[in-house]
This record gives sequence, C-alpha cells and structure tokens, in this order.
Amino acid sequence: MGTTPSYACATQAGLTRLGSNVMRTSRVLLGLCARRATLVSLLPWRRVLQRLPGLQGSPQKPVSIPGSQLCSWNARRELDQKVGNFVGNVVSPLLANIYLHELDRYMESNYLNLDSHARARRRKQGEGNFLYVRYADDFVVLCNGTKAEAQKMKEALGGILSNMGLELSEEKTKITHITAGITFLGYRIKRHIGTTGKMVPMVSIPEAAMKRFRHKTRGIIAPSTLNDSVKAKVVALNRLGSGWCQYDRITHAPTKTFRKLNPAVYWGLAHWLGRKYKISMPEVMKRFQQEKGGLGTKSITVRMPTEYTLKKSIPKTWHNPYTGKGKITREEVFSYDDLWTGHEDRQGWMDLREEVIRLSGNFRGLQLPDFPSKQGVS
Repeated sequence: MGTTPSYACATQAGLTRLGSNVMRTSRVLLGLCARRATLVSLLPWRRVLQRLPGLQGSPQKPVSIPGSQLCSWNARRELDQKVGNFVGNVVSPLLANIYLHELDRYMESNYLNLDSHARARRRKQGEGNFLYVRYADDFVVLCNGTKAEAQKMKEALGGILSNMGLELSEEKTKITHITAGITFLGYRIKRHIGTTGKMVPMVSIPEAAMKRFRHKTRGIIAPSTLNDSVKAKVVALNRLGSGWCQYDRITHAPTKTFRKLNPAVYWGLAHWLGRKYKISMPEVMKRFQQEKGGLGTKSITVRMPTEYTLKKSIPKTWHNPYTGKGKITREEVFSYDDLWTGHEDRQGWMDLREEVIRLSGNFRGLQLPDFPSKQGVS
C-alpha cells in the first residue's frame, strides 16, 4: 500500500458478541430503572458487574417468546422487559459505551493523545499514526501507514476485545485502502481529489441505501394495499422521503443521487393510483396531478427527493446537554423499524374525512337532521 501524507488504510470493525455481554449490566439496571442510567456514572460498576457469577448473558439476537404474538403490544413489551433483552433497544448504545470504555482508553493512551512532535517522530521512524472513531459497537481505525501496520492493529484490537469476552466480526472487519472507500453509519467515505487539487475525504450515499429506499417505497405502494386511502399513501411516502433525505442531504452532491430516486416515488404512486381506480395513466395525471407539480390530493402532495437540497455541516461547539442551562433538544433519528407504511385500521377513512371536510367546509359547519322527540314534536 505504501505510505502517503493522508490516511491510507482503514480498519472497519464490528462486534458479534457484544449483545450477550451487555446483558450482564442490563439485568442489574432493570432494578435501578433504566431511565436513570444516563444520569449517573456507571463506569465504576463495570468490573463489578463482570465478576458477578449469578449474571447470565442473553443471546445476540432477540429471542422469540412462545405465544407472544397472541398478546397485545403492551403485554409483549412487558415480557421483553422481564426477559431483559435490550439488544436493539434505545439503551443498547449506552451499555456499549460503558462496556467498550476500556477500548477507548487503550486507543487514547497509545495513539490518540500524541502531540504533533510525537506523530512526526513516528513518521520519521517509518511508523504510521492512527485515528479512531467509534459509535456504539461499530468503529473505524484509520492509519497512514502500510497494510501490515493495519493488520497488526487489527490483531491488537482483537486481543484486547478477547480479554473482555468479545470478538471481532469477520464479516464486518475489513482492511481496505481509503481510496476504495468504507461504509460507516450509512455513509460511503473515501478519499477524493478536491477542487483545489488536494486529496480530501468525500462522503456519499452507498448503493445499498438507495436500493433499500426503493424497496421500502415499493412496500408502501404494493398492490396488496389498494384499499388504503390515497392521502395515507402520500403521507407515508413523505415520511419515508423526509427521514431518508434529511439524513443523507449532508453528503457530497446529494441532489444528483436524489434525482435517481424520483421515478420510484412518482411513477410508483402513479401506477398505484391507476390500479386502485382502474384508470389509465392519462386519467391519473388529469385527476391527481396538482398545480405544485406532484401527485396527490388537494390537501397534500407527495414530495420528491430532489426537493431536499444540500445541507452544509457547520461545526459547532459541543457542550454537555445535562449540565448546560439551555433546553435539551433531541435529534430525530430516522429508522426503518418505526416507519408507517400507510396501512389504515379503517381502510379509506382518511379520504372519506377529507371529502366530508370538502363538502361541509369543516366539521363545525356539518348540519345534521333534527330528530323528533318521544312526543313526536320536532
């Protein structure tokens, strides 16, 4: 690989057994109320929790409870809480940060806290420097040395994690050149020649993310959902597009990528309308093409992905939200798991509601007939 002034090698890794070890702390936190876990420092408890022999780990993937599908949603949630399966839960990143604190300390003490002179000294000796980025149980190590040094770092990290009862995922752990790029947290990151002629990092949208977006779009407007309301489908498509595009609009030239997704949304909805009302495509355009340029009803139209423009990421001074005086504002993170597909319990009610409001103006203006009294007096 050779050495270059910019970071050349990247070791992308993930863990396979973190879920089972994190469960050791989650079972204790159940008695302490998991909501308060963010308000206290749990790091001193880490080694104590590991040495308790009575604590047992849960498997990496959620265990299906026999007969739980027959219960209500609240009952299933209570069962899951009693089992203590936090894998995939909102508390999982917190527990991962607690458990992997030793890994962070190792990287900081050996590689991250070096000053510029120490880094330059390592380069003169033919050794590379390292950068380390971790989010929950996924992390990336960047190296401006050779592939052999990256392989040596991988083995060192594997040994540290092995002492903690963890192991690197062979499927996720890869050593690649930064020019080829890596996929991390849903972004494709690689080295690219910038406008000034220098090598700069470029963040783009991976093809797998675009493929998943198209798959979710087809699921929302599947032929089996023809009984749902038009407005429900438009709302569902807008939620999908808003969450997905807001997450990826900080990438390099997102409009170029979003333009490739417009046909999946526009023509997918158009064909769904044609199948629902059994009309031709010209009739669909005549009835549902709105003045704003999108398909939908008079009250709402579907938003195209290209309507979301580039958002420049401006670095801000970070402060602890729990110690600051200002109000805590939480970022809404897009998730496919909580995505509404437009399915209605009372199919068609959103279109009926809109039609009633259109005819009567509003619900307050809806005139009902007078019912005669028992004496027959109206």
